Amino acid sequence: MLETVKMRLTSKDAKGVNFTFEGKNIPDFVVLYFQSAFPNVEVLNAEDEEPVEIIKSDWFKEMESCSTPAESLKLLRTTFGYTQQQLADKVGITKQQVSAMERGREPIGRKMAHRLANALGTSYKNLFW
Repeated sequence: MLETVKMRLTSKDAKGVNFTFEGKNIPDFVVLYFQSAFPNVEVLNAEDEEPVEIIKSDWFKEMESCSTPAESLKLLRTTFGYTQQQLADKVGITKQQVSAMERGREPIGRKMAHRLANALGTSYKNLFW
């Protein structure tokens, strides 16, 4: 969990829509959701307000080093509120295949990663971070 973090999310449009998400003990899945849903996420330390690029943060590097595509798939699926069956239906595979991928028993190839990401409304790269 992140301690006392402010997140400023900025859209890419010319209007520059900004909003801030603040709090203590922000769950990792919330940070992951914002990171995958919005392309420009800045994590700001609540004490000094200096912007920190999330992909350069120690937290992100630690998560990246110990995360597998299987874990990422399960985290994304649950973050976006899908059951294994719902995701399977959207992708056109069986629930058992989703389960096997989440347990690391079936590899997630590039084509399947694209199909899964499209069904979840995110980038396929989020499965391999």
